[in-house]
Amino acid sequence: MDNRNITFSFPADLVRQAKIYAAEHDTTINSLVRELLQEKLNRERRTRMASNRLLALADRGPYFAADPRSIRRDELHERR
Repeated sequence: MDNRNITFSFPADLVRQAKIYAAEHDTTINSLVRELLQEKLNRERRTRMASNRLLALADRGPYFAADPRSIRRDELHERR
């Protein structure tokens, strides 16, 4: 994978907290930022894919063609 360097500007207190967290978890701030970005982008991608699947289902039309008003209550709640 081709890596590129970019520069961020964060509040000093946030950087201090991130350094402590990274040290406690045996990682780096760079790794933390990479993981957070990947998690966010993956979540967005999964949401978009789920939305597309739902829209595709809706495009295919209803699975139940009968008018719900034509069904009598006793047919829905058949007692045995």
